[in-house]
Amino acid sequence: MKLIMVDDSEEKNPRRVGLGHLVGVGAVVFPEEGVVFYRDEIRRIRTRYGVPTETELKWSPDGDSWLKSPAGSAVRTQLRREMLQLAHYVGAVSVVIVWNRGDCEWSVEDTRKEVLKYLYDKVSLCVRDLPGSSIGLVIADEPGGGAKDHKAWLAGTLRLTEAGTVWTKPEQIALPIVMAPSHHVSHLQLADLVAASTVAAVAGNPYALELLPDLSMIAHRNNAGSVGGSGLTIWPKESDNLYHYLYGDTVRMQNGRGFLLPEPSWRYSVDDGLK
Repeated sequence: MKLIMVDDSEEKNPRRVGLGHLVGVGAVVFPEEGVVFYRDEIRRIRTRYGVPTETELKWSPDGDSWLKSPAGSAVRTQLRREMLQLAHYVGAVSVVIVWNRGDCEWSVEDTRKEVLKYLYDKVSLCVRDLPGSSIGLVIADEPGGGAKDHKAWLAGTLRLTEAGTVWTKPEQIALPIVMAPSHHVSHLQLADLVAASTVAAVAGNPYALELLPDLSMIAHRNNAGSVGGSGLTIWPKESDNLYHYLYGDTVRMQNGRGFLLPEPSWRYSVDDGLK
């Protein structure tokens, strides 16, 4: 069985021209045999860098986090890189969905429900395509709020795991989604890093863009070697040229047709929208 760690993120004011409020959700798919090794190696990495036990290794740490201290700031980028490199070493892969509300301004609540459906579809395909077991268990970071909010969120996901979606039957993700607090689970902290830094990279955050070589190593790819539509899906499709600038994709499939990237008729045909 594969373990799928899920967390969400957003960027309200992207630096990249042409984007509005970005709402995203990401998953890291771990092969069963890599789960314990990742946990143990992260503990060793934390010890080597002197990371306090209570510190979460997340993309946007709290203001009083050790990661924002002089000692933490000095090693923060390297810590993130080593987390991603370790994930690659154990065979983990990532899937991220980013919804640009600037092109389709649904309510934030409706958008979050929709990106979760997209993630369910893409993760199901990922689990099916990867070697080993074709069954996965999804563990999500606890959302904000109290127990009542958590129960409501879980109830809202039951339809996915019971009925699937229009495109995907409930075969790969056959059990209800469960929750865990990320401060107890290093794998969920990785999911936070992947989801948040990928959304931030789409938005044009320079610190996230620095991590792209490492994010690229674990991003799920299709048979053509492209990340677009597999490891990263940006919706609506007007921004598909970004797959070229972010991951070096040279081809994008749409409705059964292949387009060379950058496609002249799409947004970002001339540049990546960053000044």
